[in-house]
Amino acid sequence: MKTPKPGKQGKKRFVSVRLTEEELNEVYHQCESSTCRSLTEYVKKVLTKKPVNVKVRNQSQDELLQAMVGIRNRLDQLAVREERSSISVQLDIKEIKSLTSKIAEKWLQ
Repeated sequence: MKTPKPGKQGKKRFVSVRLTEEELNEVYHQCESSTCRSLTEYVKKVLTKKPVNVKVRNQSQDELLQAMVGIRNRLDQLAVREERSSISVQLDIKEIKSLTSKIAEKWLQ
């Protein structure tokens, strides 16, 4: 038996569970929709009744985000093409790009 590392509590028990293919797929699906990094982490939290954070995606928000990315790409293209344009147009483009970046960061949290 391995000796636990100093400062760490050794794991002393092992739990084995038999599942049907359908049940296992459901557990994997639930794990993937959580913020857990592994199936083991997810199962431990569920068994010990600790909270499991779940990722939620909103399709309409995803579509809006994709549209914003498209707008930002077009602004980049305009900025490159119009480098000689007036300074106010370039400042407006930079401001719009900055705002879309901030919105996208908040959206992905």
